[in-house]
Amino acid sequence: MKNQLLFSAKNITKSFHGAQALKGVDLDVNEGEVIGLIGENGAGKSTFLKIIIGVQPQTSGEMTMYGKPFAPSNPLEANAKGVGMVYQEQSLITTLSVGQNIFFGREKEFRKYGFVNWNKMYAEAKCVLNAIGIDNINPKKKVIDLNFATRQMIEIAKVVALTKQTGNNEKCLILLDEPTSVLNEEEVQRLFVEIRNITKQGHSVIFVSHRLDEVLEISDRVYVYKDGENAGNMAAEEATEKKMYELMVGRTTTTEYYHLDRQIVPSEEVILEAKDLGLWGCFQHCDFKLHRGEILGICGVVGSGKEEICSVICGDERATSGALFVKGKFTRYQSPAEALKDGVLMIPKERIYEGVIRGLSVEDNIAMSNAKHLKKRGLVSRKSVAAQANEWIKKLRIKTPGKDALVINLSGGNQQKVVFARALLSGADIIILNHPTRGVDVGAKEEIYGFIRDVVSEGKAVILLGDTLEECSSLSNRVLVMRDGLITGEFGAAVGEKPSQVELVRMMV
Repeated sequence: MKNQLLFSAKNITKSFHGAQALKGVDLDVNEGEVIGLIGENGAGKSTFLKIIIGVQPQTSGEMTMYGKPFAPSNPLEANAKGVGMVYQEQSLITTLSVGQNIFFGREKEFRKYGFVNWNKMYAEAKCVLNAIGIDNINPKKKVIDLNFATRQMIEIAKVVALTKQTGNNEKCLILLDEPTSVLNEEEVQRLFVEIRNITKQGHSVIFVSHRLDEVLEISDRVYVYKDGENAGNMAAEEATEKKMYELMVGRTTTTEYYHLDRQIVPSEEVILEAKDLGLWGCFQHCDFKLHRGEILGICGVVGSGKEEICSVICGDERATSGALFVKGKFTRYQSPAEALKDGVLMIPKERIYEGVIRGLSVEDNIAMSNAKHLKKRGLVSRKSVAAQANEWIKKLRIKTPGKDALVINLSGGNQQKVVFARALLSGADIIILNHPTRGVDVGAKEEIYGFIRDVVSEGKAVILLGDTLEECSSLSNRVLVMRDGLITGEFGAAVGEKPSQVELVRMMV
């Protein structure tokens, strides 16, 4: 099954305004095969997928599908030829129902005498959902009423629906761009089961992820891109995380990945304190202190209450019991803007929806939280905005065509750096980091860990919801564990005394 070539790309290049995003990359996919595609943010992975799906044309190079020339001019044309894609930033129309989203653009299949047979569409949508194990979602439900993880599974369902419409003699190529970034472990494993079911039918998958362990688990072969070029490819059984890391970033991994040599001892000053803090239905009886210069990690499964505690601290939610003290003053914030006046700021988990304004430039996004400091005679100085942006683009090594580039056109890691620049310029001295490295490659993660160390070395304090237990423990001075809305454990996390993942999980479940 896996020796019949399905898709091939040869010497693909792509230039944007003189800058080369792809410099002659190759990739072959056989029938029934999962290809892992990895690389740092800005390596060209997403650009390559957009070329395959027809969102943008390559500058040069050739692609074939079933041995025939393949050059779609739009995604619908690519779909018609058996290629479907799940985008990293979701493409669902939230005001439509689940079933309408699954069959969006294919309504004519259910139309008779000019009318859509909605019962038939929703019945078929239910079959598609059941096929990937989502049997508790009503296909008539509006997408806006679903959480982010469930929406991602609906995206997968759309692609599965595409495979069902493909003829028996032709196989599908499914492009998955960071499909697991918002899924929990159980949902990831369910997705992997579905991927394996798809490949058993002869369909193929290109799987893009920054989580190298996932790539090794699900892939048959792995391609590595670096700076728009092929850095290597290998069978998954020959690959290791260390080897892939070295190909991606061009250097060997070290034990100082988390910059443990820069972990400082916090001061005695308590900068934030929660006393019997609670939010009805989410968490209760929470007591903890945050010291200046400290990184306080909070671990817990989905629904443990850790996210809601951060929402209360930053002003997104109002506590229903207990008290919160910031710099010794009792507070009950009405909004994040009010919290920011006291020096409290959260960098949100979903940066593309909550952390940046997609329609604004890099320089305007960086300036959002400190515009008042850039005013002259009551007006914001564009010269100051530009100078500030250029300084932070250089300082944080943000890969962008320029300060005027729209932030939506940057890679995930570089978007996150823009968010960090805005946070650091805000003047906040209590910063909540909600999954700061989600969807970010290993090279960019190491840089972000360095930024976090910089923040606390300047006397600021950080509350961290890590993307993994290892990340949370390794970066933190102290770790709180939550379960069912309660703090169930507290661990010191000095260098050389980090709690094990087993110890943390034991208190989480």
